[in-house]
Amino acid sequence: MANYGIKPVRDQLQRLTPEQAALYVPLKEDFLGTTVDQCPFYTMASGSDGWDIVTYYTGRKRSMFREKGEGNHWIYVLQNESMPGLLKIGYTANTPDERAKQLSAATGVVYPFVVAYAFKCHDGMMLEGEIHQYLDIYRVNNNREFFQIDLEDAIKTIEVLGKSYI
Repeated sequence: MANYGIKPVRDQLQRLTPEQAALYVPLKEDFLGTTVDQCPFYTMASGSDGWDIVTYYTGRKRSMFREKGEGNHWIYVLQNESMPGLLKIGYTANTPDERAKQLSAATGVVYPFVVAYAFKCHDGMMLEGEIHQYLDIYRVNNNREFFQIDLEDAIKTIEVLGKSYI
């Protein structure tokens, strides 16, 4: 039988029940660059049009930090009046206020950075990467953490993606 250039996804792909699937991050909600061939799980349901609907899941659990208590990192959103329309989105193991003071102390900064929003989490570096990847179309410079996006949209993104990190 010819395979027409189609390569199987993987040898050991495990089908999950809906209850099991609820514990994992679906591929469509993963912004870390995970590909289908890296997903160990899937679910299948019948669509209203007669086609099966396949959903792939990453190996990351939604609540992998739930039993670890309060987070030890922060995702912060900073504003600076000398940069209207831009938000600095990053993470710190210190407090967001300490990070704002640290950045404000730089020679080229005219006005101080102000904390517009803070989100306490676990594994801030990974969450920051996921947020930056998701918001990439709003990034002003690939080498910087500045985004041209409304504060409300940035907060919504952080809260949705951050659910897996609290």
